[in-house]
Amino acid sequence: MWRGVAGRGALRLSCACVLVATALLPVGCGPESGGPIEVRVEIGEPGGAPGQFAYPRCIDADGESVWVIDKTARVQRLDPRTGECLASFRMPEWELGKPVGVTAAPFGDPPEPALYIADTHYHRLMVYRPPTTVDGAATLLASVGRYGKGDGEFIYPTDAAVVTGEGGAVERVYVAEYGGNDRVSVFDGDLRFLFAFGAFGSGDGVEFNRPQSIAWEPIRGEIVVADSCNHRIGRFTPDGALIAWYGSPARAGAEPGEFRYPYGLAVLSDRTALVAEFGNSRVQRIDLDTGGALAAYGRAGRGRGELAYPWGVAVLDRTVFVLDSGNGRVVGFDRPSLRSVRAARHEERGGGG
Repeated sequence: MWRGVAGRGALRLSCACVLVATALLPVGCGPESGGPIEVRVEIGEPGGAPGQFAYPRCIDADGESVWVIDKTARVQRLDPRTGECLASFRMPEWELGKPVGVTAAPFGDPPEPALYIADTHYHRLMVYRPPTTVDGAATLLASVGRYGKGDGEFIYPTDAAVVTGEGGAVERVYVAEYGGNDRVSVFDGDLRFLFAFGAFGSGDGVEFNRPQSIAWEPIRGEIVVADSCNHRIGRFTPDGALIAWYGSPARAGAEPGEFRYPYGLAVLSDRTALVAEFGNSRVQRIDLDTGGALAAYGRAGRGRGELAYPWGVAVLDRTVFVLDSGNGRVVGFDRPSLRSVRAARHEERGGGG
């Protein structure tokens, strides 16, 4: 199943935090890391051949396989068990920069499997019918956006969340962006602009500083946003009203329930979410109702089960796939049940019975 403002001169403001994070954060074991991941599958290694990656920054799963985009603007479909590259294509333009977001979801009438790619540095969202072979030809189904601050325009789009209805028909597409706009734009299933919400800032209202990932939570019908440079996760109504913030712009922390540059986001079917933290080199599982931390997976390092600056996370069946960007690979591990995670947390706090 395919799941479902300032000008150019001010762009450095919301990009600076990412550069600082890369330069200052060491690769070591933090006090609140989850320890080494119990690796079920490891996919890829640094390189340019099929199945290899040149600093991968985008990941999603389509129900059968895993999609990854790296800094050569190469889009690869990978076998989740063997890591074999099943299909691939390259974005048509990449000299100005590479995509930082991909979403596997339906598109069109009747709906067909597609890839929504945030073509970040070309200020647009591209929708493709992917190829079926390595170095095949992708078919462009739709494109929306151009550089600007107006309705339906983008500065640096980062990710898309696709909301589907009966029969898989697309009802809404939410697109996050940064660079001065720092907002979420909302489109209908034909990519016609509806409205936008949010502005650049670090306040308690609907303000963002590089909303890097965005996801739809279908149980209560909410939008979840990883507000990366504000070190927090937000919940919003479909119309953009704030429900809750978890984390704080005033503290980029490593304690349970705190975040340091949350880049990746995957919402699960039990009202929990997996958050890949670029700054803490770990994945946290949080309760979306409370913001409480249920578990942490991974620690900073170069060894097996360790992570270096993860950009994304995706779930396929019972496996969690972490985009271990700094190590040029994808790490897969078994997804614990919500019951086992909460039981473990209860025991850690000394609970009984």
